[in-house]
Amino acid sequence: MRRAYNAGRWDAARTHASKLLLRPSEETLARSIIVRSYWNEGRFQELVDCTKEWHDELSHSYREQAIDRLKVIGGEKKLTMMKEEKLQRLRNEQPKPKVPINWSAEQMDANYSQEGSRVWFRYPEGYVFWDMPSDYDLQSTHPALLCLTAEVLLAPWISSSKGPLPKGRILGGRGSLSFSAGTDSTAAAAVMADSTLLGYHRRSFDSMLDHRNAERLINHLNSTGEREVLSISSNHELIRTNYGKPVGFSTDFACASHLLLLADHFDLGGIGFGMPIDNTYLWKGRKFRKFEETQYYTYWTKRFAQAGLDLLFPIASISEAGALMIAKQTSWIEHLNSCMRGDGINGCGRCWKCFHKNGPLGRKIDVTSHEISTYLQKRPLRTAMHALWAIKKMNLEYLVPDLKSQLQQDLSWWENYYPPGLEILPSDLREIIQNNLELYLQPLKDSTRLTTIDLFPE
Repeated sequence: MRRAYNAGRWDAARTHASKLLLRPSEETLARSIIVRSYWNEGRFQELVDCTKEWHDELSHSYREQAIDRLKVIGGEKKLTMMKEEKLQRLRNEQPKPKVPINWSAEQMDANYSQEGSRVWFRYPEGYVFWDMPSDYDLQSTHPALLCLTAEVLLAPWISSSKGPLPKGRILGGRGSLSFSAGTDSTAAAAVMADSTLLGYHRRSFDSMLDHRNAERLINHLNSTGEREVLSISSNHELIRTNYGKPVGFSTDFACASHLLLLADHFDLGGIGFGMPIDNTYLWKGRKFRKFEETQYYTYWTKRFAQAGLDLLFPIASISEAGALMIAKQTSWIEHLNSCMRGDGINGCGRCWKCFHKNGPLGRKIDVTSHEISTYLQKRPLRTAMHALWAIKKMNLEYLVPDLKSQLQQDLSWWENYYPPGLEILPSDLREIIQNNLELYLQPLKDSTRLTTIDLFPE
């Protein structure tokens, strides 16, 4: 019985224990084995059922805990069902084109249509749309751009979206940036050319995401003429809810689907993404890798190139801390707030973004909030290297005593830029970005600070 229990053979342990229940000298141990084995397996209802007539202290304790756990599980199931019902209602409420589109798994560019300024895209479960500029013409958009847009929206689920791209699109003359109006994309905008088109994706449906903080910066940039920001409304973030995922982007590049569709309209030659070191040279923000050698980089740069576009990573050489330092030195900082739950002026102070984006800027945060407390206790630490820097920057080491050794080190180097990260940029853009970078940041002199990172090894 003991041997089976210690080996994790729960059924065998219970079988042996059941035979010993009638022996007074073995009864207590046998009950303990049965109760603990059910608990270890998460079989809480069986635990409750078998202990109904057992009144010893251990059985009673585990029975009460199992009842509480069943209540939690029941609540979680109910909440999940409510969320799914809400999502289904939201999907059902979405508009549809006047003229239906037949889904084509073989020819992705055949899944589009235009009605007025609205562009429709058909996918197996329904339709999504983008509200384009009034003079946009879908017929003038190269089919390679349409196919690549379909891929960034459907790649995780529809394998045919990864098929060969039509040839012939010529590289345009203008750069662009997928612009969220958060800290990272703002830093990217600051180091890219002034002529860069900033493309903001706006959810067309109500959700927890509040656009007011982003719109504050966008309105400032447009009203001053410092940058051109184009805001495009779309509901394509609902696609993945049909595949068991919450609302959000299907892939990392789905956030730029509007720029892909507009590439010919604005003569775009490249689309940039505000991905810092934390998402490029650091795997999950905690282990160094040669980003340019990853399958992720090689695959997507090739696909964008086949559609006549450069895939740009303008801040691959800087960390989230570096992005904060850049943003802090711009005239835009008073209009910038990365919190997606803010009121158009301030952040909520209680989310993880507020913790590691707003906190280091000296803005008010509540470290006791449920979300921040939960993330601080997770191991591996989310956005690991940057989180460590933020904790140290704000003198909050006491919140994570188990990370004392990592936090005793000098982390100021995390604010410098990594020169090799510029090498993945086209030569003309590389010069512009490096010159702009050096207005804000110093180069990292000892690259091993970055290249030897391996936090929370598995």
